Amino acid sequence: MGNIITNDKTPLGANYNEKEKCVEFKLYSKNATAVKLCIFENPQGENPIMTLNMEKKENDIWETKVKDYVLNCHKKPVFYGFRVFGNNWEYDENFIVGSDIGFKSKFDDKGNRFNPNKIAFDPYSKELSHLPSDVNPGFNMFRSGGNFHLIDNAKWAIKSIFFPKENKEITKIEPRSLNSEIIGEVHIKDLTQNINMPEHGTFKGAAKFAKSVKNLGITMIEFLPLNEFDSKQNGTNHWGYMPLNYFSLARKYAHDKSYGNILNEFRQMIDEFHKNDVKVCLDMVYNHTGEGGLVNHNLDDANLFSYALIDNSSYYKVYKNGYYRSNSGCGNDFNINNEGVYQLIIDSIVFWTNQGVDAFRFDLAAALLENGCTCEESYCSVNSLAGKIKEELNKRNIKVVDNFQENQEGIILIAEPWTCGGKECYQLGNFPSFWAEWNDIYRDTIRKITLRPSEIAPIQIRDVIQGSPSIFKGVNKSINYISSHDGFTLFDLNNFKYKSSSTQGGSDWEISGDYDNNSYLKENAIRKQLSILFLSYGTPMIQIGDIIMHTKNGNNNSYNKDDGTNYLNWEKAIKKDTFENRIMEYIRNLIKFRNENAIFKSKDFIQSLTFHYDNGEIADNNNDGYWLNSKELFFGFLINTFQKRIYVAMSKSENPLNIILPDNLAEKSWHICADTSNFKNSNLEIKDYIKKDYILNPHALAIFMES
Repeated sequence: MGNIITNDKTPLGANYNEKEKCVEFKLYSKNATAVKLCIFENPQGENPIMTLNMEKKENDIWETKVKDYVLNCHKKPVFYGFRVFGNNWEYDENFIVGSDIGFKSKFDDKGNRFNPNKIAFDPYSKELSHLPSDVNPGFNMFRSGGNFHLIDNAKWAIKSIFFPKENKEITKIEPRSLNSEIIGEVHIKDLTQNINMPEHGTFKGAAKFAKSVKNLGITMIEFLPLNEFDSKQNGTNHWGYMPLNYFSLARKYAHDKSYGNILNEFRQMIDEFHKNDVKVCLDMVYNHTGEGGLVNHNLDDANLFSYALIDNSSYYKVYKNGYYRSNSGCGNDFNINNEGVYQLIIDSIVFWTNQGVDAFRFDLAAALLENGCTCEESYCSVNSLAGKIKEELNKRNIKVVDNFQENQEGIILIAEPWTCGGKECYQLGNFPSFWAEWNDIYRDTIRKITLRPSEIAPIQIRDVIQGSPSIFKGVNKSINYISSHDGFTLFDLNNFKYKSSSTQGGSDWEISGDYDNNSYLKENAIRKQLSILFLSYGTPMIQIGDIIMHTKNGNNNSYNKDDGTNYLNWEKAIKKDTFENRIMEYIRNLIKFRNENAIFKSKDFIQSLTFHYDNGEIADNNNDGYWLNSKELFFGFLINTFQKRIYVAMSKSENPLNIILPDNLAEKSWHICADTSNFKNSNLEIKDYIKKDYILNPHALAIFMES
């Protein structure tokens, strides 16, 4: 199987035509009446050196081309942007920038917000020159309120950059099933910012840390958004869930920040992870953009960076009164089913796949299930982008994995199956079968087993152990997790009853607690939660920070903390005999145990299970008095395999439980592998012979293996 050859060509945007020795510029705008391409010598402080009229072609695509002997694009970057006219600001050949010639209104009843005094960057930009806050912290010159709409911002506007890249060869990973992956979620800066190396906090720094990620047991690293965003927008933004562009990377994450080098550094990072057999997953935010929408809910005052200037009513869901719909909770909703926007999203996924990306996690992905362009919510798993994406990508020769138990070649699609607001915004279990889904029911159940045990009945534990077949209709597509970037860390959810008062936003309904500061109960609970995670059917996901017991001191919404709140501190975890080291080693051994026992990744997992009472007898499926009883103190399950049998017993009791293990097969006996109440033992290897009975310590979980 050959390696990946990267490619930075896109259907729209700026692309080099080798045959004609020119740069072709293409822009989608259905409602524009005139478009001018502006070429700049430098990104800031200068007016355009060239302005060209673009011509509208088929499918609402505006086009022009410039010979390379004019641009010299192979030796220096080309900076460019667009001035766009439409029905609310009519084209007039006498138009002078900085004037109101042709102006009719700041917005009209069709949702248009055209303003040719503002330069729009290209939605298909491979790189952006700078950020709004770099030149104007208040964003005034990008706004339409008051007389701001008359300011020509050409000297300061964000410019698109075209600088053709040579194709690179990237190591390709042999296909393996999604169920065999261990996903590690992390912010790219947080991963290495506290490590003593010049490249810390960057793509290059992450590449140097790839082997360490592998040694943790992680097989797929999932990065929080890497697309360009303005970290100073609306205060401070660290996580990056306000993307300005879907084809460009955040310059702040590059070690070499010079123009034209960011994408190559990213490719080198991908290659290094692949050489260590670690896949890379990107968190993509297609439900809204960082343009943000209205300022202070004022209809006259909107941020105008790109999409709103190019074709506001095509790119966004806009009410008839001019307000933006904002089910995302971020000021706007991308109009995903508009043909141009739909193609942009497909083109973006193709682009990143062509850079070697293996998987995509889609933020607030219920938006991708919508099947209309109006502001009315209507969801469909067939006639929506989520339903048609596999077919669309297949047309581009990109395969999508559609069976998570087979070693298939292709990219993996992972949904966060809800949005922040709107009708029927919770869509867990409703995505097509080729989508994996974040399972928050799993998350909440695992937390409650230790934190609110009286609320959890055996039937709920059984369902999550089996990968939630009641939710996913028997298809093994659950992404199992205990905590993610949203909410408390694993350490904090077991140490804080309430979020810190310093938290901005953040949920008040976290399932968390401090166990009355009983250190035994805390560590036992963490080990128990982790054990269930790696013993369950589905694909486990863990924050890399949780592996080393990172704490945010009770902050459960650290999106705005570009500091030690989020930066991972590795010092305690690498010191022997620390709590952090014990947990890290326990996780590594849980992963090793899972990898050594193929049944956890097999389609026969559910069929291999039997469930048991504390006397060792098989639990009767019809015994509702047991299955529905949240006061039941014991849950046990036996994994029957041809090689060896594994028995897991867990207690919800505050007192020791005297349990009996299931009968052994002929000439076999039970041996203890792990007990979450034994903090000295993290190896999960066959140890002492166990007789038929066993004392299960309060709230403990024990793993036995037959030998």
